[in-house]
Amino acid sequence: MRWQQQGDRKMHRTFRWAGLSLVFGLWSGAASAETGGLPPWHFGMTPQQVSAFADYGPYRAFGNGDVETYAGLFDGRKENVQFFFKDGKLARIGVYLYEGQDLKEAAKAWGRTYATLKSMFGDIELPDVHVVGEDKALTPEQVGAAGGANTEVTGKSQMAPIRQPADKFVFASLRRATTQGQVFYYVTVYYDPPRS
Repeated sequence: MRWQQQGDRKMHRTFRWAGLSLVFGLWSGAASAETGGLPPWHFGMTPQQVSAFADYGPYRAFGNGDVETYAGLFDGRKENVQFFFKDGKLARIGVYLYEGQDLKEAAKAWGRTYATLKSMFGDIELPDVHVVGEDKALTPEQVGAAGGANTEVTGKSQMAPIRQPADKFVFASLRRATTQGQVFYYVTVYYDPPRS
């Protein structure tokens, strides 16, 4: 009888831990689906859920199912925000801060983006910028000029916060693209799910 009682206690403990694990797993899964992204939007939303925030509309749907609005908020300003979906769930958010053909304007936007990201997240990694000398502090104008020059030569410059938020991975790109024989420049801040 004693061995049976011990076995019952062990089995009861096993079921209790399995139940707690299941509850915790469901809770953490629900929590992770509700985090990340650019508020009020978060990763895992459907296109309909993204478009349901009427205050930030109107929204436009692309043929591939992605969505955009010109009334999304970034750093307190209305910007073009695009939502990219994978298997019907929000997988990336892009905030387009410059789209045009003027490299000087793109470089200025790149410098402003650096200042904004630095104010939001702290120190920024600039893999395409190499500073010589003791004073390694850079102004937004210097970052803009360096990013513009690098993009003209290589086609792309990038930057990212050194310390990433726990619920998303943030980075920015200044890129050059040729469309129908015309050269365009894009400055975009991307929000991706966190990388493991």
